[in-house]
Amino acid sequence: MAETQPRITVSGVSAAAAYAAMIGALILIYLAIRSYGERLGAPLPVTDVVFGSAAARANAGDLLHVLLALVVVIATARGLGSIFRGAHQPPVVGEIIAGILLGPSLLGRLAPGASAYLFPPAVGPFLNIIAQVGVILYMFLVGLELDPALLRKRGHATVAISHASIIAPFLLGALIALLLYPRLSTSDVPFTCFSLFLGVSMSVTAFPVLARILTDRKIHKTRMGAIALTCAAVDDVTAWCMLAFVVSVATAQKTGAVTTLAMALGYIILMLVVIRPAMVRLSLVYGNRGRLTQGVLAAIFVALLLSASATELIGIHAVFGAFALGAMIPHDSGMARELTDRLEDIVIVLLLPAFFAYTGLRTQIGLVSGWDQWMICALIVLVASAGKFGGSAFAARVTGLKWRDSAALGVLMNTRGLMELIVLNIGLEMKVISPTLFAMLVIMALVTTFATTPILHLITRGQEPELEPMPELGTFSPEPVVAPQSSGRAPHPAPRHVPAPARPVPIVAEHTAILVPVSNPEGVSDLIELALAATPHDAPAPRVLALVKTPPGGARSGLREAEQRVPPRSPALSAALDLAVARGGVITPQAVWTNDPATDILTFAKQPQIGWLLLGSHRAVFGSDFRGGVVREILDKARAMPVHVAVVIRGGERPLDRIFAVIDNGQHGKAALDLALRVAIRKKSSLHAVLLPVKDEDADPELLDLIRDAGHTLGRRLHTDVLSAPSAAQLGRQTPGGLVVIATNLADKLGLSPESFADGKRCVVVVQGSDQAPAKLTHAEERNRIVKP
Repeated sequence: MAETQPRITVSGVSAAAAYAAMIGALILIYLAIRSYGERLGAPLPVTDVVFGSAAARANAGDLLHVLLALVVVIATARGLGSIFRGAHQPPVVGEIIAGILLGPSLLGRLAPGASAYLFPPAVGPFLNIIAQVGVILYMFLVGLELDPALLRKRGHATVAISHASIIAPFLLGALIALLLYPRLSTSDVPFTCFSLFLGVSMSVTAFPVLARILTDRKIHKTRMGAIALTCAAVDDVTAWCMLAFVVSVATAQKTGAVTTLAMALGYIILMLVVIRPAMVRLSLVYGNRGRLTQGVLAAIFVALLLSASATELIGIHAVFGAFALGAMIPHDSGMARELTDRLEDIVIVLLLPAFFAYTGLRTQIGLVSGWDQWMICALIVLVASAGKFGGSAFAARVTGLKWRDSAALGVLMNTRGLMELIVLNIGLEMKVISPTLFAMLVIMALVTTFATTPILHLITRGQEPELEPMPELGTFSPEPVVAPQSSGRAPHPAPRHVPAPARPVPIVAEHTAILVPVSNPEGVSDLIELALAATPHDAPAPRVLALVKTPPGGARSGLREAEQRVPPRSPALSAALDLAVARGGVITPQAVWTNDPATDILTFAKQPQIGWLLLGSHRAVFGSDFRGGVVREILDKARAMPVHVAVVIRGGERPLDRIFAVIDNGQHGKAALDLALRVAIRKKSSLHAVLLPVKDEDADPELLDLIRDAGHTLGRRLHTDVLSAPSAAQLGRQTPGGLVVIATNLADKLGLSPESFADGKRCVVVVQGSDQAPAKLTHAEERNRIVKP
């Protein structure tokens, strides 16, 4: 049996010893670098003109400039983000570039008048405040995404890989500080602060961007993907702790190390002892009410602002307080998910573009001038990549991964993105790094993030990801555990059956379940009504599969959705549950995230207990017409599967007391008759078998046998009609019942469309039969088999 975890070549004790030795070596090597660096000199400080650094007096026209600036910023960021997403790049790369293009590096050079009008110095402080609020909320969302299970489930080996991916770039960053300090720093910045900050800036990994790359490429469940997620999560926590330490060291120059350390420890204790239990209780209050009330939301925002203010007061920046509070809220709680749902759009669309623009306005690429400075910039990119890639890949190889997976892991850990920009802006605000070094490090963040996707594709090309199978529908608990709700804000739909009253069991042809994919509440009632009516009393309950699009890229990583650890809210599934309860029926519900509806539906339809797939028109399954788009893709691929497909092209208002089946003796006609017969048996309705006229030929004996067998089950409730004229209009006139089932080949022959039935009150279903379906007994044969001993 293949191993699902990487083979570890060292014991737990030796791994712990190696880890301790690694930390000890880091300290000793850094102290040696620091000892030498403290003897280096740096130029005298000069007054750097940085956008937004000078105080500006507010006047009546500033609001107009701020609003216009936001319009341009949002439009540019969304446009470039979409372009980069289309090129299979993280959208954040395009949004960062948008901010730089609006700054002095491009717009300021090409159109200085427009730049001065859109971004005058007076706009700087306002844009800075908006950007800071955006970053605080973003870091709160990142904290909400932090999964503590990722920090625990991989043990010593993964922690060692993760910290190797921090230690190597940190030491290389501190080492290159020996070269950069005399050239790009000033004498008022101690070498210790400079080297520590440079080391941390080299060590950052953007967990949200990395997670989105993995989920988009569907490799988050491979061995390499799982380790990458774990290492990135550990990196996230470790890097922010290191940055908090660096900032506190820099702040301690003024306030004193003892005071800063004491306040930081007090804050951590308060968060763990008081705030964490309070957030757990608050999530329970949310669970009892089923929604995020304004009172609960106000309490969370008050806690967020107080936490951010506390860390700002301590001297370790407000973003740490926001991140810490997000991490205190239970990761998989409904409250965490709804907070993300409510805040993400406003943060991603409005606030973060302001941060990108503010960063771009402070990034002066023109400061990097001359071949010597560009060589230094290239060296920074090389050192940052070598540290992250080399440390991660080497440690992964030592702990048992193959070289290809180790290299892919190293490339992924080299992703920096927005997290790096947050770190760099903190360093620039504290004047630990100069504007020139800031521009170089921004370039490094862009290059390393941009390079991740193409290099990863090159490394993993031709390698099939080891994806886990999708959860089976048959694993649902048969007990009702969630009360149905009809509101659009549905609770997490837990697996359940709705109990049905006991009834007599009729003789049926087969006992396979009907799979009903839904996505839009408006089309659910027709599908559920038909599925319940077509399910015999002793057959498996209809399986209702709610499809919810996986959220696009943004602050959220998408892991909860992709791994289905948190099911999506589905108003369509909630409506299906309500209808099943109202009808006294039984359904088996499940809600799943999806990026590829057709593939996911067919994956569920391959389960052996599924015999029918009941689809709605485009409203239910994202198609463009009743047999186009996703519906067409499913119909084409289902031909090679042992499952019949029924497409409801028109919902009905009439009761199913008269059923019409337009059939022939082909596989589609047989399947159409079977579906109509199921409904007729369950509803005790009459069934009219409608045949197309055949000129100068005797009736097809096989078709007559098929109808005769159905007559043995229905008796006098079965009638046979012949369509007087082969046209859709005549079919509409000659089938006045509540349900019309027609074989797909006959629907094509007659030119059937939703407009063929003028009254709009009949349910019309087109059936595609499968020649791969298991052989069935006819009703007469089954009856004889049951009667005979």
